[in-house]
Amino acid sequence: MFKRKFTAVILSSCLMLGMLLSGCAKITGVEPMHLIAVTQGLQMYNIVSRTEGDVEPLSDSEYGDKYTARQIITITCKIGGKENALPQTVTKDLIFLYDKDQQNWSYYDETLKACDVDNSSLPGTSWKCVNLDSDSITGLFGGEIPSGENGVLYFRFMKKMGLFAFNLSNENNTSDQRFFATVGTGVKAYWVSDSGVYESSIDVTGGSVTNDGTLYLDFESDGSALNVNLWEDAAQISEQEYDEAVGKDVGSSKVYMDQLPIFEVTTTSIMEGEWKRDCGLKEGNLSPELTWQPVEGATKYAVIMLDVSTNNWLSWYVITDKTHLDEGEYTDQSVYVGPYPAETHTYELYVVALKGDPQELNFPIDTSGGDIHQKMDFLNTASDGSTGNVIAYGNITAPYTSPELYYGYR
Repeated sequence: MFKRKFTAVILSSCLMLGMLLSGCAKITGVEPMHLIAVTQGLQMYNIVSRTEGDVEPLSDSEYGDKYTARQIITITCKIGGKENALPQTVTKDLIFLYDKDQQNWSYYDETLKACDVDNSSLPGTSWKCVNLDSDSITGLFGGEIPSGENGVLYFRFMKKMGLFAFNLSNENNTSDQRFFATVGTGVKAYWVSDSGVYESSIDVTGGSVTNDGTLYLDFESDGSALNVNLWEDAAQISEQEYDEAVGKDVGSSKVYMDQLPIFEVTTTSIMEGEWKRDCGLKEGNLSPELTWQPVEGATKYAVIMLDVSTNNWLSWYVITDKTHLDEGEYTDQSVYVGPYPAETHTYELYVVALKGDPQELNFPIDTSGGDIHQKMDFLNTASDGSTGNVIAYGNITAPYTSPELYYGYR
């Protein structure tokens, strides 16, 4: 348990709650508080669930003689008011004490029980920092950057990102800020200045998040560290701006998915949030049902299904002129090899609208290969050699869980 008094956004709402209860609870005996009052006092929490604990009598307690009872309200809430903030779900025990002299309840303390942050919007995104000096970041680049020069730090999150694991007992936690560690998260970073372009692979080892959604990340490399406020120190940029700034190829065959229109693709082959068993290799090997509206200018569509949990394992690749595919339309294993993971894997399905037939391609089915960005680049060259073949795309993502463990079946 960590003590805090009335500070920051959350505690201001607790103060509101204390006044609310003080005004409505002239109690002659120790009675429990009402959840309605709690909800009214904590509106900014966006409470999704709440539980009122029993009233516990106190005697010669750690809270002092004036308090004769304690009640704990457990709330789970959605918080984060900053634009583009990562969604947060926080569970807390709010402790209220009954003052025998005033004959009312008042907020005393809180304990963080759980915290979850959805960071799924970060992988693959590109950013730049313009307010950093070379001396603060040179350690992340092996000390190669000259001292005292101005430049811009560009970084791109890797496609795979670890979960943010919150340490509930971290002594640095406050009612407004919670700290986490993460493994398997990294960025590809470049320092661009008059003296040159410097490259480094940097680990993201942890950070913290506040109630308004401010996200701090700890960058570490070569024994050096830097704490970055992602919303104030950095600004998100397009993939193309990042590539151009760091000197990557931005030729006409390159596809930037963040600049493409996105159309809706629907399917009846997902049940209870997962791909149906029949889609699996050993359960029928039926390709999923897909439906989408015609895309203006498109004469062909590429259907691509990737197991992103296993290095972009290609399960399905076909070129079609249809805008509806029946379930089981493809069962030939030269075109479709359904999921057969040893555990639950995530499968991303893309329908890519094309002006015409793409160049002759050989995307071997049932093997690992390039990610969707690399496949888009290939599709962007038409059979006549012209570029700009990709028009738009749609996407469906869902897990597949094998009904039994049959790793090595193939």
